[in-house]
Amino acid sequence: MAWNDEKYHRINKKEEETLLNRIRKNKEAIMFLGLACKLEVKLKLVQDYFGDFISTPHGVCPNCKHELSSDEILAGFSTNPYDFNTTCPKCEEKFLSHLIITDKKTDKEKELTPVIFMCQAQTLQEMETIKKERKRIGIAYLGKNNRQLFYNMVRHWGSYEKAIQQI
Repeated sequence: MAWNDEKYHRINKKEEETLLNRIRKNKEAIMFLGLACKLEVKLKLVQDYFGDFISTPHGVCPNCKHELSSDEILAGFSTNPYDFNTTCPKCEEKFLSHLIITDKKTDKEKELTPVIFMCQAQTLQEMETIKKERKRIGIAYLGKNNRQLFYNMVRHWGSYEKAIQQI
């Protein structure tokens, strides 16, 4: 038998097991709340640094003025993860394509400096380089130091969390 401090009387094994199960469930709920709070903090950081946005690949060939579709931009990347140029399918001119970052609420461009559009292999290479140097790729770091990488991560994998799972 054990003591139940709440009722100040002795309890039997069945009551003790019931209390232990309640404690276990509470621990699980606390762990879940902890994870939920951690996710909430991470989402808050993303919101603080980047807000709600839409990223749209944009590429116009400087030679023939052909406006490339997203698929054409991706198809024009080389296999070299350090070459950020895409190739025009019409005239084979190499040039940098960009992501246009638009605020979802205002429908206005968010970034004043061009955001270079990278293919998945280039984005992964950049993520791996940063992780190797810093041991992790945090939202705060990306917000202050490498917004371009963040936007490419979200463009290719849909979210920061899914992108991080790639490495």
